[in-house]
Amino acid sequence: MTTQSIETIGEVGIKQNKFNLLVWISERGVFVFTALLILFGVFFVNGFASVINITDVFYRAAPIGIVAVGMTFVVISANYLDLSVVAQVATAAVILIGVSNDYGLPLAFAVALFVAVLYGVVNGVAVGVFKANAVIVTLSTTFIGLGILRWLSGGSIFFGPEDGPVRAFGQAKIGSVPLSAIVLILVTAILWFVLTRTNFGFVVRSFGSNKEATRLSGVNTPLVVIGAFVITAISAMLAGFVLAAFSNTAVSTMSDGYDFQALAAIIIGGTSVFGGKGSVLRTLLGVIFVSVLTNILVLSSIGFGLQQMAIGALIVVAVSVDALARKVTKK
Repeated sequence: MTTQSIETIGEVGIKQNKFNLLVWISERGVFVFTALLILFGVFFVNGFASVINITDVFYRAAPIGIVAVGMTFVVISANYLDLSVVAQVATAAVILIGVSNDYGLPLAFAVALFVAVLYGVVNGVAVGVFKANAVIVTLSTTFIGLGILRWLSGGSIFFGPEDGPVRAFGQAKIGSVPLSAIVLILVTAILWFVLTRTNFGFVVRSFGSNKEATRLSGVNTPLVVIGAFVITAISAMLAGFVLAAFSNTAVSTMSDGYDFQALAAIIIGGTSVFGGKGSVLRTLLGVIFVSVLTNILVLSSIGFGLQQMAIGALIVVAVSVDALARKVTKK
């Protein structure tokens, strides 16, 4: 199947279903819902619109967002998710603080990049070459990675110097916008370009839509899967740097729950868990939506348990809408 024929089929599908409400909600609803949620916070939640609060939302959204936009590639490739981002983020953070304290930032960056690529290749080979289940593989590499990290670090908390470059980056702002949020925007822009304007991005989407057709067209499909996991791993590495800079500390437990939070943002942003459909820009909006919702719940004194219930319910609704929309488009 040629690139032109696949694109033609996609265009026909969009034209046939562009007025369907479920399809619209699945693919575009996050724009409206995010805007409405922000307006609700501005007018009805005390303290939401303050500069201090908005800055805090940016700080907390940045590392989750960087993970999420990277993991979007794995989800679009129909491999569901990468649970090992929990270990990847924590490992990068510990390497950044621990190695840079003794040997400087360049070596810390090089070591973290090597470990990130290793994570991506191991996950990608297991899933893409050996056809193992992505959830089982990445759950296993999570335990292996965290086990190695805790063994090597002894579970210690690493602190960066107060006058060091990591601390300086964590506190830097452009106006009221933290530099970490700028990094999120830059990573999103780069990955948007990769997904929408490069051959690799096209085959990732094609592979997620129809694996067999993509393979028969001559694409090296294992390399597509490996590439998707490597992009996710490098994004997780950058998120680990941002997270460590935020507090100027690093510990092996600091990224607990990042897999779930990133997946929530991806799904709410309209990327299909069935693969083939998604956007890093909508994932970014999903991150904003989840971060703003969590912030509103915190400001409204809603407990952590109820916050988890709210995010979980949103995921169920988003997945259900996506599944129904796919059924409609197939009719």
